[in-house]
Amino acid sequence: MAVQEVLEIVAINSDDDESVLDLDKPIIQLFKRLINNDNNKQSTILTNAQIVDILDKEFGINLWDIHELEGEIYLTIMKKFLKDWPQWDEFDKTVNILKTKNDKEGLNRMLESNYHDLIDHLKVMLGRAQAIAKSTVNKMIEDKMIDANVKNKPDSKDDNVVLEIQCSRQQLNQVIFRRPHPNFNDSIFNGADSAQTQIKVTRLPLDAILNWWDVKISIVRGNTYLYERRTTHELSHVLVNKNLMSRYNPLKVLPQEIELNQFAKSEQLNTSTFKYVAFVENLKGVHPTLVPLLKFIQRDIRLLPDKIASRASYKRYTNKYPYIRYLYKEVKKPDINSRKYDLQLEETISPQYRIFLGPLSLSNPMIEVECTACSVKFVGLSLIPELKAHFEERHADEKDWKCTNCNKMFSMATLAQNWWTHKC
Repeated sequence: MAVQEVLEIVAINSDDDESVLDLDKPIIQLFKRLINNDNNKQSTILTNAQIVDILDKEFGINLWDIHELEGEIYLTIMKKFLKDWPQWDEFDKTVNILKTKNDKEGLNRMLESNYHDLIDHLKVMLGRAQAIAKSTVNKMIEDKMIDANVKNKPDSKDDNVVLEIQCSRQQLNQVIFRRPHPNFNDSIFNGADSAQTQIKVTRLPLDAILNWWDVKISIVRGNTYLYERRTTHELSHVLVNKNLMSRYNPLKVLPQEIELNQFAKSEQLNTSTFKYVAFVENLKGVHPTLVPLLKFIQRDIRLLPDKIASRASYKRYTNKYPYIRYLYKEVKKPDINSRKYDLQLEETISPQYRIFLGPLSLSNPMIEVECTACSVKFVGLSLIPELKAHFEERHADEKDWKCTNCNKMFSMATLAQNWWTHKC
């Protein structure tokens, strides 16, 4: 019964075992998964998230409170010695015997005994690693302090540089050369516009387009909005060299509650969202070509509380965990001395949208969809086909995303079509 680990998952918590009562004893949870694992390989995968959880709950080592390098050392120790615990084979044999006999009490006793044995085994290994981890980190900090003192001398130059780049979304996707480009004075920045080299045949579903980024949907009359929805995904970017020590990213857990703005919190929640759904239903008869868009709006409104304020603004994250990906442009013939570089723009997205609901007294409202990134509005009978054509031409070429909790990969179209949510 082998225990494996996934090495490139950026995570802290996993939702795979919510039914297990021993939430404060993740090793007990591990044992129970192994006992209930009836597949042929008899293996279970441990993510970085679960190993971080074991360090925190079983040994009181919180990786948020220690240096990144020290945390990496503890993770490495846990991966090695948890996997190589000498009693796994005996554990496997005993489990099979007791399961054959249907001896649940025997399984529970064996589980508790092995739990303490494994804890003691890992404590010894972590204790040996503690001194090494501390001394390694202290040495690195001392070296940095010496280097900083040299740089702070009057004749030295400060090399701390803040660089701001203004570019389009398409340019951002390949603004970083993976290695210094010999044809551009070894620059790592690609300033060229991204040229379309082939005819795209991507067909984006309407739900995916409406959940893309920088999309605004409106039911409006003049300057008065009955409904406004904006995708306001939160993005962060870090330039990393993957040939150096891997970055450790403690997982950000996003709140799943729908958040009401402060102004509306002071008002009475006396308006039914059902009335808005009914209003949109009536618009289907007036705008038959926009029925798929209106159905999307209705689904959107139904996710709100049953009672809202007369003028209310809401926001919500659509997934419990952010997604991450790495953007770069390959260099076909890099200089041989650039092998030490593997530069990638780490992009993290926390998917979110905002909704505003206004007065229901609007008559003959217009329905609009705007791609705010391109400052293009779509209205009228041909709204949907024109919107699809724009996104398939201008925005369909996006790299895949990875969940920061479970490490599963998804295309952007798949995520957007499913409102940026999935089950880990």
